[in-house]
Amino acid sequence: MKKLIYAIVAMLAMAGCYKDNHEFQDGYGALSLGLQWDNPKDAGTVPHVLTVSIQGDGASFTKRFANPEQLASEPIMLPAGEYDILVTADMAEADGFVVEGLPASKAGSGMGEVAVSLANPSSSPSQAWFSVNHAAIKEGEVTPVEPKLQRLLASLDLKIANVPSATSIKKTLLSITKTVILTEKGQDGRYGAPQSKPSGSVSLKDGITNMLPSAAGVERNDILMLIKTADGKELLVTLDVPRIDVGKTYTLNLDFNTLLPYMFIDSGSISPWEDGWTVNGEILNPED
Repeated sequence: MKKLIYAIVAMLAMAGCYKDNHEFQDGYGALSLGLQWDNPKDAGTVPHVLTVSIQGDGASFTKRFANPEQLASEPIMLPAGEYDILVTADMAEADGFVVEGLPASKAGSGMGEVAVSLANPSSSPSQAWFSVNHAAIKEGEVTPVEPKLQRLLASLDLKIANVPSATSIKKTLLSITKTVILTEKGQDGRYGAPQSKPSGSVSLKDGITNMLPSAAGVERNDILMLIKTADGKELLVTLDVPRIDVGKTYTLNLDFNTLLPYMFIDSGSISPWEDGWTVNGEILNPED
C-alpha cells in the first residue's frame, strides 16, 4: 500500500513550483496542505474522502477531495488573512457519520462549533480522522500546513474466553457521548470535546467495537453483561471500567469462569494511543 508521507521539503518544493508558474490575484495567497498522522499505526492509510473546511478573514467554505494526492497537489487560493482549518478524513454520511456546523459561504473571524455524531451509536463504523489548524496567508505566497490527523473513534477490544456453548452474552456500554465537538478541546487538552448531555449506550460486539468516547464529566463507565445460560438462567455482570477517550484503543480479556457480579477494572498505559484493562479483583458494591 502506498505510504502517505508528505514531508515539509516536498511541500516547499511544490510551493516554489506553483509560485513560479502561476499568477496570484491581487491580495491573494495560497494554502498548501500535506497530511501527517497522529498515530504511527495509521501511516499508510489511504482515506477515500477528505473534507477541508476554511473559516477566516476573507473566505468561508468547505471543499471535498478524493484522496491525499489531490489535496496536496491543489493549493487553495485565499485572500490574505488569518484562517482556521478543519480537515476530516472518512467522516462522510455514507460512512455512518453526521457532521453539523461546517462553514458555509460567509467569512468570519474563526471556526464555529463543528459537531459529529453517529447515525447509529452501536454501528461500530470504520475509523475516521480529523485535524484543526491555523494559518496566516500572505499575499503572493504559498503557506504550507501539515494537518496531523488524529483518530475520532475509540476502540474497545473485549474478549471473553471459555464461554459455554449455547450461552449468550449481551454487552452494553453506558454513558457514551452522542456528540463530539471537533473544533473544541476536551479535558485532555486535545481537539475533540465530548458533550455531557445527552449521553447514550452502545451495544458491544464480540471483539472490537468502534464508538464515540465517554460523555464529558464521566470518570468511569459501566459495561452491563446480561448472560443467558443454556438452561435458561439469567445473570448480570457489571464491569466498572475507566472512562473512554477520543481516538484511544482499549483491550480487556476476561475468562467466563472467573466472572463476578461486580468487577472493578484498572487501566494501564501501553502507548499514548492504547490502554490495557485488567481485573482488579472483586470490589464490594457500595449500593448493596
